[in-house]
Amino acid sequence: MEYNEVVNLRRSIRKYENKDIDDLFIQKIIESAMKSPSAHNLQPWKVMITKGKLKNQIANLLIEKYQVYEDPSFIATANTIKNCNVLLLIFYEPKSKIRDFDILSLGSFVEHICLKATDLSLGSLWIANTNHISEEISKLVNVDLECISTVALGYKEFLPDERSRKNYNEVVIEDK
Repeated sequence: MEYNEVVNLRRSIRKYENKDIDDLFIQKIIESAMKSPSAHNLQPWKVMITKGKLKNQIANLLIEKYQVYEDPSFIATANTIKNCNVLLLIFYEPKSKIRDFDILSLGSFVEHICLKATDLSLGSLWIANTNHISEEISKLVNVDLECISTVALGYKEFLPDERSRKNYNEVVIEDK
């Protein structure tokens, strides 16, 4: 796909077909993310690929956390995790004394994952709710790093309509 097509077709996908993703596609997605910009080229990321039972255990952790926050989006997110084919766990490996540098780099890393998934005709969802169970995820998978983010991947059931976005004049601050 051409760049503009990838950007314009990228959506947050929450419903997936029951179809395995070829391991080569997962590798291509991660390799693409590894080329993302990184402050001082520190590359503060590690990725774990989860499927099946482990992925569902993470979803169940989110359902348990729902009892604390009573936020219905936790249940919806847990269902998405159970429904997706692959859940990527993005771990923060501190590299800089300035956490903001690393966090910005990790954001770029995740965006590259989502764009490459779109390029391969896959759906993705950058998940925020798993930040509420970051410690539990790290403990469950026995990784001594902060699970900073997660991304669901799979073959999308359908392409949702594009959601509204701010227009150019709402985003740009004029130099006066």
